[in-house]
Amino acid sequence: MKDYGIPCKPLPTIGTLWLEEAADAPAAVDGPVLISAGTLSSFEFGPSPLNPYEVFKHTKPAASIDYAVFVFNGHFEIPLAAALSHAQKAQFLVKDKRLDDALAEARQAVELAPNAVKTNALVGDILTDMGRSQEAVPYYQKALLLATTVEPEFQVGWVDGLRQKLNAKQ
Repeated sequence: MKDYGIPCKPLPTIGTLWLEEAADAPAAVDGPVLISAGTLSSFEFGPSPLNPYEVFKHTKPAASIDYAVFVFNGHFEIPLAAALSHAQKAQFLVKDKRLDDALAEARQAVELAPNAVKTNALVGDILTDMGRSQEAVPYYQKALLLATTVEPEFQVGWVDGLRQKLNAKQ
């Protein structure tokens, strides 16, 4: 929105995650909040409980912009979006070799979204990078359990990698 002169804070989307653009999302936001139709469609993240913006699908928008962006007013809890934001920060910190800081961000992500595959796998990966492989095992186990039981058809890409990581720890 900065291209249009609208001051706002971006929330994490598939685009910001792929492009590695930082998005500092809080666990709750107060409107107005603009969400694209693509994000609301569940196409990017999958269905609830994988969609960090699911709360907006159950709320009537105050307005729409060209039938593509919806405007919501009010207070909205978005802990999964905040968790994705912390996970992304953790990944940036890993690249900078700041593993202690990365672990703190990743653990904050797990606190916000304890039932997210990505957050649990990330803590496991960082612990492994720190040489603390045995501490990583429960995080990988939980991530694998979630990937195979919570909307598994949308998380199949996680399964083989998590199994390999667990097998390497045994």
